[in-house]
Amino acid sequence: MQQVSYKMLKNLDEIYGTPFYIMYPDKYRYNINSFINSFKRKYNKVVAGYSFKTNYVPALCSIAKVEGCYAEVVSEMEYALAQKIGFKNIIFNGPIKRPKILKQALEDGVVINLDSEYEVELVCQYKRENPERNVKVGLRININLTDENGNSTIQCGLRFGRFGFPDEIIGNSIEKLKNAGIKIISLHGHTSTSDRAVLNYKIITQHMLASCEKYQLNDLEYFDIGGGFFGAAPEGMDLTGRPKYEDYADCILGEVLTNNWFLKQKPIIVIEPGSSVVSNVFTYYTKVYQNKRVGKVNFVMVDGSVFDVKPTMHSNNLPHAVFRACTNYESYVCDVVGSTCMEKDVMLKEVTLPKMEAGDYIQFRGVGAYTICMTPTFINYLEPILMEENGEYVEVRRRQTIDDVIQIYNY
Repeated sequence: MQQVSYKMLKNLDEIYGTPFYIMYPDKYRYNINSFINSFKRKYNKVVAGYSFKTNYVPALCSIAKVEGCYAEVVSEMEYALAQKIGFKNIIFNGPIKRPKILKQALEDGVVINLDSEYEVELVCQYKRENPERNVKVGLRININLTDENGNSTIQCGLRFGRFGFPDEIIGNSIEKLKNAGIKIISLHGHTSTSDRAVLNYKIITQHMLASCEKYQLNDLEYFDIGGGFFGAAPEGMDLTGRPKYEDYADCILGEVLTNNWFLKQKPIIVIEPGSSVVSNVFTYYTKVYQNKRVGKVNFVMVDGSVFDVKPTMHSNNLPHAVFRACTNYESYVCDVVGSTCMEKDVMLKEVTLPKMEAGDYIQFRGVGAYTICMTPTFINYLEPILMEENGEYVEVRRRQTIDDVIQIYNY
């Protein structure tokens, strides 16, 4: 990996302009293979379905394909992108599958995890219209992670998550599918949590195993745990008490490898990593334009935007570093603020930084997940993405132009 310096950044700035992202493919390969191998130490039938929604930069997804990952997609757009990139193995999840794309997925023979009753009805209708076809689907089950005291680890502290089939209706849906002559080849247990704790995966795995036994899902080929793992953390993040890939693998394997149903069927374990393999794969660089003091607050004004590094607007300061033309030892407490005309465009809040001048650069780390794919064309053009390759940088996304912005409109 090329050492980042002011000189290097200035050179890239002169070629591509700022702000820009840098992507590190070797980190990505390492993360994916480390996660998969943490399972394969004890159970060889494991695949990773890379989560497109987390970051769908085509160059990144192409690496996942080469490394043997499936594409895990949750929409018609992502499905089309996976096919465009050349994925043969696709896992199609998501709460809304329109009839046209669902029919295409059935005919393509990809792994489809149904999410609700209307999808069951559509699949049964398709089977009636195509009785000669061998139709196979999966089901996503709704797993409750709320204890008897009402404490929930579901994302956002929700008492009940909305995705998948709850216990009250899953049995009827399974019966409908079986009676229609449709094989159930996948069970999907993804449950988004706020703490990414290992214990959640013990509960998820136990619930999935109980469902497999109760409903005799003996055609199952894929035992899909889902995603939501912790993992690839940027340099500078406090990892105290954070789970490692091996912790999740040991927990999940500890449950399945002591279960008689699982040992008899030996399905493929599917993990669906996103943030856990891509968070530390991207860094972001923005250039300082001026210092401004208003009242008692020092503002460092840059050409980037909070929408590029944390579009969910969480309050945490990301790991960061500064690269300056001139070294001095003066520092100040400041807010780093972006280039949009929004007061909430605050990239760093009340941080102590070395005194910077116009033309200096600030690096943001850990921006690989839910940034690029959630950043709209808002006030500024979308930035270039550079990829490190053999000690050089290649452009895997150019800077957006006005023609890109306007081409989908009629005027």
